[in-house]
Amino acid sequence: MTSSLHVSLPDEMRAYVDLRTNGKQAYATPSEYVRALIRSDMEKETERLYVFKELLKSAQDIENGNLLSAEALRAELDDMVAEWEEDEAKAKP
Repeated sequence: MTSSLHVSLPDEMRAYVDLRTNGKQAYATPSEYVRALIRSDMEKETERLYVFKELLKSAQDIENGNLLSAEALRAELDDMVAEWEEDEAKAKP
């Protein structure tokens, strides 16, 4: 289901939207551009919430005395970086 949303923009912002949706850029229409911006914002918010939850979990672990050794932490971070790199490689066209 779709619905309409009418947005008022200053002239400068409207000109920028027009520039980004002129058929020569990645977006064919203003609607497509706005949807992409919203999707990107939603992804960033999901990532931000994930980081916040992980920080809270880490704080609880510290309070409970559940600490990783430097070696275990390094290995865990290496795994996370490798997973991130794989995801980035898959996302590229």
